[in-house]
Amino acid sequence: MTEGFKRRTPSRWGEGEALKREILAAAARMLTESGREGDLSLRAVAREVGIAAPSIYLHFKDRAELVSTVTERAYARLVAELRDAAEQAGGDGPRAALRAMAQRYCRYAVDNPKLYRLMFGIERMEVSRDELAHHPLWTVYEAWVGAVAACRDGRSGTAEDERVAKLLWFSLHGIVAMAVAMPFAADRQGMAEMADDLLELALTT
Repeated sequence: MTEGFKRRTPSRWGEGEALKREILAAAARMLTESGREGDLSLRAVAREVGIAAPSIYLHFKDRAELVSTVTERAYARLVAELRDAAEQAGGDGPRAALRAMAQRYCRYAVDNPKLYRLMFGIERMEVSRDELAHHPLWTVYEAWVGAVAACRDGRSGTAEDERVAKLLWFSLHGIVAMAVAMPFAADRQGMAEMADDLLELALTT
């Protein structure tokens, strides 16, 4: 047996989805550790799961599709985190919910720095305007627009809500991107205060 290869118990008939989840989990762990798509090899993923490399092609046509699926799940997890934060703080009003979302967003990025870089890397963003509406990142955008609209209810139209949501999200991304790129800048208390400042600025523009 090849050194470093852990043999997996063969799946029974109908358990293909279980194997697909294992492949995704292994790829996610490896990408979270490296943060670079180019470092991921299907052979390494197969070795981690304990299967022959060609078995991966039964579930994913190539590495790009595997990485895309991993990042799609990461976007979904981020949206779930934002919604959970808003729900927990929602009893104190829409502004408190939006503040909680901003704080959670920063925490997600700092807690998952390499995965965050991968999610918002250039190769992930190369989509046309028509494709964007179907990109999983769109759900993150919609979460921000909805939260901003709730704070500005009765004061603005959809276009203005979108403008303010972009201002807030893009600015938050700048803060966390710098913190991820330069760990010494990842002062959580400082990030929280800057997020609060951004929220005030965005909602008063």
